[in-house]
Amino acid sequence: MDNATVTEVDFGGKAWRIEQDGASALIAARGATLIEWDPGIGQSVIAGYESPEELREGRGSRSRILAPYPGRIKNGTFTWEGRQVTLPIFSDGHARHGLASELEFVLVSQGSTLQLRAEHLGDDEWPWSFGLDVIFALGSGGEGVSNLSISIHLTNLSPEPAPAALGWHPLFTFPNSPKITNLSLTVPARTLIATSQDLIPLPGEAAYTGIHAPVVVDRVGDRQYDSIYTGLVPNDEGVVRTSVKEPKSNHEITLIQEPGESPNVVIWTGEGLTRGYREAIALEPYSHIPDAVNRADSKSTVALAPGQTRSMTATVSFT
Repeated sequence: MDNATVTEVDFGGKAWRIEQDGASALIAARGATLIEWDPGIGQSVIAGYESPEELREGRGSRSRILAPYPGRIKNGTFTWEGRQVTLPIFSDGHARHGLASELEFVLVSQGSTLQLRAEHLGDDEWPWSFGLDVIFALGSGGEGVSNLSISIHLTNLSPEPAPAALGWHPLFTFPNSPKITNLSLTVPARTLIATSQDLIPLPGEAAYTGIHAPVVVDRVGDRQYDSIYTGLVPNDEGVVRTSVKEPKSNHEITLIQEPGESPNVVIWTGEGLTRGYREAIALEPYSHIPDAVNRADSKSTVALAPGQTRSMTATVSFT
């Protein structure tokens, strides 16, 4: 196996291309955002941003790192240790997906991996300071299998406990398959999070709906998903594998996550995308369900002590 090579390139600002064994990935400094991943087939299977302008606009949250909170926060407000926090809101009236995408990351190290870092200093929008380290690596999962892994580490740099949750929002597409209609989907989950129409989990126990595991969809068709699953069922190796398969080519993309770090997965079929409508599907690992800071069943687990780090690793496999 060849060692990885990392080259600095331009994508309206700094970006890095990591290459190994015929596979490559392009990561922008802004938000440590994955722009492309070619698993060795000559084209990217990531429906990433196509221009620096699109990256700055952030529409579709394409491969966005979600920190210090994934998903929505109801009405963009919450109270933490007696402090009222008010966040910028989207057109639906809620805050969404944190602020990591606004940070400019710098290169920490390169070699077999690419490690990037950014820091947020507490401000009016998010009062707590934190450091965010993101590590990308390419690898092989065996014959005909190419892997990309991402590790996200958030360290609380404030002198008090702070809310800290993580997620990742990659959008996947298949070669020579312009629509997601014919894809099959498997989600090894026992619970679906019930939400309001604008995707805020219902209060208390009403949010947790038991379902038959695994969820198997033979053909996505015209179904629309923006669904949060929990109660994930690990395999014999202790990891959770959520997969989509393209039947003609038999290509398969699998998201592999550790249930202890990210016990939730979101499936999104791209409704609302202004470019590439229903041409890609998102498989998103989350450390906490959306609106965790407003939930009695989540507030204690989302709190991160001063100096402590919350981590999440996800691996994407292309077969």
